[in-house]
This record gives sequence, C-alpha cells and structure tokens, in this order.
Amino acid sequence: MIKLGRSTILTPKLVAHLLAGVICITTALMLWQPAATAAPIEGSAGAGPSATTLDDASCLACHGVVQKPIKVPDPDEDGEMRTMLMLEQDKLIKGVHGEMACIACHTDIIDNKAPHAKTDAPKPDCATCHEDLWETVKQEGLTKFKTRLGLVVENIEAYKESYHAQLKKGAPKASCDDCHDTHYFNVPPAGTIKRTEWHLTIPKVCGEQCHDDSLEEYAPSVHGKAVMQEHNPKAAVCTDCHTSHSIERIKEESFKQIV
Repeated sequence: MIKLGRSTILTPKLVAHLLAGVICITTALMLWQPAATAAPIEGSAGAGPSATTLDDASCLACHGVVQKPIKVPDPDEDGEMRTMLMLEQDKLIKGVHGEMACIACHTDIIDNKAPHAKTDAPKPDCATCHEDLWETVKQEGLTKFKTRLGLVVENIEAYKESYHAQLKKGAPKASCDDCHDTHYFNVPPAGTIKRTEWHLTIPKVCGEQCHDDSLEEYAPSVHGKAVMQEHNPKAAVCTDCHTSHSIERIKEESFKQIV
C-alpha cells in the first residue's frame, strides 16, 4: 500500500490500473497522426496540409518509393493512366542537387494534386539552368571556386554541336536525361574507387539506354570483355573513343578514330 499525503491511498491494484491507462494514452498519441499529413492513397487528388503546399515533404508524399505507386492520367496519351515517377530520398540527398528543393527545377508546378496544375513557366532545363548559374559566377568573380560548374558548361557547349543535340520530330535525339539521372546525378570525384566503378558502367548507360546493338558487338570484344567481365578500369569504354558530349554522326569521317 502506498500513501500520498493525508488521504490518498494507492493500492497495488490501483497503481496497475493507472499505469495501464498511461500506457494506452501514450501509445495512442504515438500512433495518431493528423489526416492532413497522412500518405495519399491511389487516386488521391492531393497530399499534405494544403493543395498549394510545395515543399519536398509534400512531393515525396506521392513520389516517394515508400508510398504505393499512384496512377494518374497521361495528358500525352489520350487520358490513359500511368504510374507517377517514384524516387528514393536517400539517393536524392546524395546527388549533386541534394540540397535543392524540388520546385527549384520544377517551377511550372503550382500545386501538389495529381495531375498537377501548371503555369506557362518552362519545364526543367539542365543546360539553361547551368549556363545561367555560370553567368552569375562570372559576374561575381568566383570562377576559380566553381571549376566543376565551368566544366559542366564546357560540356553543354560541346553537346550543342553534337549529333545528339540535333532535332528529331522537334526534340533532341538525346537529351541530358537520357544519359544522366537528373534526380540522382552524382559523378564521383576523379581518382577515387567510386569514380572507377562509375566509369565501368558507361557501356551499359550508352548501350542499354539507346545503342543496344552496339553493346551486343562491344560486349564480346577485347575491350568489352576487359570492362564487363574483368572490370579493368584501364580498358576502353564508349567515351574513350567517342567522347562524352561531342558525339558525331557515325557516317562522318571524323567520327572514326585514326589508328
């Protein structure tokens, strides 16, 4: 028996009942979450506390891989349903754009409904964004501190003159997205083990994305075996002969390497 003050007496049985009550209340509070922050279900019209909330948490409430994939109408396919892009937050954070908000690139999106309402603002454009940043860097006299950005701009200029940049039915034959995963993009620093591992994946990037016939020829070759079977970092990959961004038309004489 426990006495508190002059008149309050707590028996072991009463103490047990009180503890049980406290545990139930605590558990309920831990499991409860407001309906406004609950994850959306398939076909949901929106997510988050407000349809106009456009922070990263609201974006990942639908586009995060922990959620059940959501089907939305595809405006380019006569209203057919398609699965929305699903992203892994850990990979997003580790990418070179990890500290940027989603709407820093997706400036045309103005709500978090599915499908989104959009403005006339241009869609995300890697080249224009990096070129604008480089102009700002030059104006501020910070080019020596932003050498990697300068290299990106050099690659953009090379790409613009390449065969990949030539238009086909109003769109480039290959754009940044076709080779680089713009959400997870993270080329490791030169001279590191991760850079070597990344370098050895280039034949698959080129081959599996577009040039599957060329990959079939490359894989059993001397270079292909050294790269894809022996994982030899000194063996030749696609970009060693054809460059990364200055890709020329294969029928051009300058495309062929002079031995």
